Amino acid sequence: MRHFSFFYIFFFFYLNTIYAQENQTSFFKNGDVICFLGDSITHGGQYHEFLQLFYATRHPSLNLSFHNCGISGDNASGMLARFEEDVMKHKPTHVFLMTGMNDVSRTLYFEGKASDKTLKQRVNALANYKRNTTLLAEKIIENGIIPILLTPSIYDQYSKIEKENNLGCNDALIECSNHIKKLGEKHDALVIDLNTPMKSIMKRELKKDSLFTIIGNDRVHPGTTGHFIMFCEIISKLEAPVVVSKIAIDANQDEQEIRVQNLSLQNAQFSDSLISFQTLEMSLPFPLGRNLNEALSLTAFKELYNQQLFQAEGLPNKNYDLYIDNQHIGTFDAYDLKNGINLSQYKNTPQYIQAQEIKRLCTAYRQTQYQRRTVAFIRHSYLNDYTGPEEISLKHKHLAKKLKRIEGKPYYDYIKRSMDSYFETLPKIDSLEKRKRQLLEQINSIHTPKMQQWKLIKSPSPRI
Repeated sequence: MRHFSFFYIFFFFYLNTIYAQENQTSFFKNGDVICFLGDSITHGGQYHEFLQLFYATRHPSLNLSFHNCGISGDNASGMLARFEEDVMKHKPTHVFLMTGMNDVSRTLYFEGKASDKTLKQRVNALANYKRNTTLLAEKIIENGIIPILLTPSIYDQYSKIEKENNLGCNDALIECSNHIKKLGEKHDALVIDLNTPMKSIMKRELKKDSLFTIIGNDRVHPGTTGHFIMFCEIISKLEAPVVVSKIAIDANQDEQEIRVQNLSLQNAQFSDSLISFQTLEMSLPFPLGRNLNEALSLTAFKELYNQQLFQAEGLPNKNYDLYIDNQHIGTFDAYDLKNGINLSQYKNTPQYIQAQEIKRLCTAYRQTQYQRRTVAFIRHSYLNDYTGPEEISLKHKHLAKKLKRIEGKPYYDYIKRSMDSYFETLPKIDSLEKRKRQLLEQINSIHTPKMQQWKLIKSPSPRI
């Protein structure tokens, strides 16, 4: 069995250190606290869960805190009113701000000619949006927080789905987007445009299918596909494309070597039938479920951000078995290995299994936050004018009166469920907060990559 010389290993580790430093740069720093201030798209959405999962797997050396500060039906005015209580309590270093869907008053938009009164209401709604988002940006900055301004996601006025179409609503959101871009220029703040790329995808795909949508059937709330597209746009502005890791073996007889990126390697050994080594990777693959297949077909995330590459050239034309920590990953021929295998697509690697557990915890973290947000939603949206004593029975009566006023409205059932959930959740609020802290601690404790033993073994028989 052939071993590397001491001189080569020393030089090799020197190169690894450089690679690790290159891949460890991140928009955020260790200990940063990130809040997401928004409406229902933030309140019940997934884009911030995808962001948390990305940083927990791609930059596991960072311990970051993510906080959902979204409230269903909210607008910039409401966000201003609750900013101190709902956002500042987390002592954030960064705040993502996204609003607009409710600010424009969607019912002011419809097919056909609008009256002068409606046109004036549209103008006033946009003016209020611009004034209040300007005040929000100033409030964020005044508190020493770094703002990350998101343009509103799209209202789907483009698909031919049966849902009533508030035609022109997204045109208003585009005007909101233009204001957000100017606000970013004024404050030298990062602006991430979600509306334009989402609209571009819609326009492209509608040429193939007039019923296509990345938004839900209500034309407002993005589904999982839409939220992943939003996440991809956000991450593309925060982080440069980079591999999860790369191992490139050159097994030519005269120049046997292993080049790596974003990992450290030791104890490399070559023989006619075996190549083995140990690695400590700096990142983990991003776990992707079937529910993201459509999103992956519409984005370049896999190609740009989820490449865990394993490559070997100079091997005889045989089949080879890859093992990581004695787990058989797959059987590959020399041609496949020369072209490279993206191991992030293999769910049986120890790295992917570890990432899957992180994903499970991130999902539980989002769900726990969502449950807690119901209390904030009812308190700020339906109990904001309550001045009575802290008695549950009196709050029941106050909310029952408000519920009576919206009977027959399309959102009645949602508000009723939310009010019921408020009273169910209120006694659990402390335990939910504890659960949230525990989940964050678990995420930060298990996301560190581990030392692993790799073996590439010449297969004794042809692959079937």
